[in-house]
Amino acid sequence: MALYGEAETTSSSIGEDRISMLPDALITHILSFLPTDDAVRTCLISNRWKLIWHSVPTLSFSDIDYVSPQNLYKFVNDYLKHRKRGMYYNIPSVITSFKLDMKYCYQTTKSVFLDKWLDFAVKNKVKEIHVCLNSYSEGENNYWLTETVFNAKYLTVLELERLDLNAAYSISLPALKTLSLKFCFFHGDGLSKILIGCPSLEKLQILTCVSIKSIDKLRLESSTLKFLKIENFFNASFDIVPVQVEATNLESLDIRGFFNIQNSYSSVCKAIRNLTLTFYDDDCIEDTSSLNYIISNLPVLENLTLKDCYRLKLKHRLLIKISNQQLKSFNLKNEGSKYESYNHGMSIIIESAPKLESFYYEGNINFSIATESSNLLNGKFVIFDPHENYDSNWFNSMMIFLLNLNCSWNTVTLHVHSDKDLILSEDLKRLYRSPLLNWKHLKIITDDKPQKESDLKDALMWISPSLETLSINENVIL
Repeated sequence: MALYGEAETTSSSIGEDRISMLPDALITHILSFLPTDDAVRTCLISNRWKLIWHSVPTLSFSDIDYVSPQNLYKFVNDYLKHRKRGMYYNIPSVITSFKLDMKYCYQTTKSVFLDKWLDFAVKNKVKEIHVCLNSYSEGENNYWLTETVFNAKYLTVLELERLDLNAAYSISLPALKTLSLKFCFFHGDGLSKILIGCPSLEKLQILTCVSIKSIDKLRLESSTLKFLKIENFFNASFDIVPVQVEATNLESLDIRGFFNIQNSYSSVCKAIRNLTLTFYDDDCIEDTSSLNYIISNLPVLENLTLKDCYRLKLKHRLLIKISNQQLKSFNLKNEGSKYESYNHGMSIIIESAPKLESFYYEGNINFSIATESSNLLNGKFVIFDPHENYDSNWFNSMMIFLLNLNCSWNTVTLHVHSDKDLILSEDLKRLYRSPLLNWKHLKIITDDKPQKESDLKDALMWISPSLETLSINENVIL
């Protein structure tokens, strides 16, 4: 009996069926992009399709479309039963990907079913496993990942969310290249043991995980790791644990907390090309000299991103000096500042960055940038400042912001809330002397559609009469 009943309609009764004329391999490939539930329903198309879904190499189950947990458990059990039966008819049953998303209906009392499903995937040479559970309900415990998965020799990608990882298991994942862990709990030295058992690991993500064991520092050691992202790692007391990274071939580091980059710096500095640092509210930093030193001593750094600098509790204006011979792009993203007010401004001084090509900024208008080099930059500035009315104080601050963009610009992109941000009244123009700027190429982006593009154009030409090209919301004006 098929999962959705026997097919009674054949392709000959409904006219020409071009899809069914395709080779089985191509049909199977197309079905691999569908949720398994939908792939099984294709058995209703024609008699020829009745067994094709047995060969689909990707299995994807999600509880979002199921009314009750029992429905999902029954469907997965029935599906795997039919899949096993198909193997007796020499139907290929290699599984390349197994995805299980149970955010709403995971039950620890039925964890034995998950064990069987994962074991089945591993026995069929699965290459990718994605498991997302939700065990935060009252009285529920996390699911313990089976030892079978920890010894899947064909596995290349493992993504886990809200699971328990037991260090008592033997771990051997010789082909694993990508490991993502989110809201996971480690027992004993689970994470260190996993890294030892993954000799080919290249990409590792640790997002808000907890060690049940009381530890003072998380040590990550790998000679193959190229990409590392760490957001939060807690000990048994739910205190944030500093991270020490020993990965000589690491190329991309995305890390949260200045104390983490300080701990990681000495062992990872030589090969990093991409660095992203997100600041905490409680990051302890008296000044930015140590940050400036780290940036200048990353010898092959090409892309630098600093996030939420406004969270740093400094007594004075935040000053960052950039000196790096290989740096090509620099991003400052104060994304949270659109929801929070902050008083201290930021100043960027580019002392020496001969290869720097682009600069990106998100934040308020209490900002300035200057460079001692003569190379042209492409700059984009996204302004978050909330304001209820456009008075003289606002425009004075905006003009100071524009004047403080003191660099040699190739193209400047300004993203503001409204065209009103940039249109001065005739009275206010008398307070300033035109031209204010000597920009050549300007792009304007507004959240609200300008009432009159001609008025905005006149205002911009007054601010910088030397403009050669001008676009407003991708509409070319000059």
